[in-house]
Amino acid sequence: KMKFIVSFAIVLIIGSCLSYQNNLKVKRNRFLRTTSLYATKCKSLLIWDCDGVLVDSEALLKQGEVEALEALGFKLSSDDCVRLFSGVSPDRAAENFLNEFKESLPGDFFKKQIEGSMDLFRRRLIPLMYDTVTSLHNQQTQMCVASGSPRDRVTLCLEVAKMKPYFTENTIFTRELVRRSKPAPDLFLHAAEKMGVHPSSCLVVEDSTAGIEAALAAEMEVIGFLGGGHASADWYREAVRKYAIPLAYTQQEVLGLINSRLCQL
Repeated sequence: KMKFIVSFAIVLIIGSCLSYQNNLKVKRNRFLRTTSLYATKCKSLLIWDCDGVLVDSEALLKQGEVEALEALGFKLSSDDCVRLFSGVSPDRAAENFLNEFKESLPGDFFKKQIEGSMDLFRRRLIPLMYDTVTSLHNQQTQMCVASGSPRDRVTLCLEVAKMKPYFTENTIFTRELVRRSKPAPDLFLHAAEKMGVHPSSCLVVEDSTAGIEAALAAEMEVIGFLGGGHASADWYREAVRKYAIPLAYTQQEVLGLINSRLCQL
C-alpha cells in the first residue's frame, strides 16, 4: 500500500512539473510572437486609438466624472477615475466601481457623461497628434481609428482636432461594431479585416492597459503613448511599462517609432 502511495505521489509531481514546463513554453512562445516576429515585420496599416492618443480627451472626461461622482456623494480623484474607468466599456467601468465601493452607480451614469462630454469637447478639447497624423497622411500612410468610444463622440473629436479630413467613414471603427470591447481583440481584428490587412501587418498606438492587451491579443505590435494629461501618474506609467512595448511621450517620438516600423512605399 505504501509503495502505491509513493508511486502515485511521484506521478502527481511529474505531472505538475510537466504542466509547469508547458505553461512556461506557452508564455515564452507568446513573448517571442510579440517581440520577435511581429516586431521585425514591417507594418502596412497604422491603427490609432482616439481618447488619450489622438486627442487629450481622457483628462477632460475624468474631471467631469469626478464632479458627477461628487454630486452623488462619492469622493474620487481623477486618478481614481482613470484607474477604474479608462480604456474599458461602460459596463466594465460600472463593474469596477461596484467591486471597489460595493455600491452601484446609477444605470444612466456613463450615458449622461457621454452626452455631457460633447459640449465640453467642443469648447476645450486639445489635439495631441495633429502634426504627426498630417505628416503620415502626406506620406500616404494607410491609417484608421479603432476606439472604444461611441462613434458620434469619436467623429466630434476628429472634427474639433481638425483631423477628420484624414479619415473617412470607412476608416473609423467604434465600439458599436463589435460585441466585446477592449481588452478583447475584437475591435482591432474587425478594423484589420475591413481594411484588408493581416493582423501581423498592423501597428497600433494605444495609451491604456486595456487597449494594449487588446492589440497584443490580436497579435499586433503596439506603441504605448504616455503624453496625455491622464497618463502622468507614476502608477499609470508603470502599469504600461510592464508590457515591455516601445513607449513615446511626445507626438514627435510617436512619429519616429511609426516611421521605423512602416513598410516603405
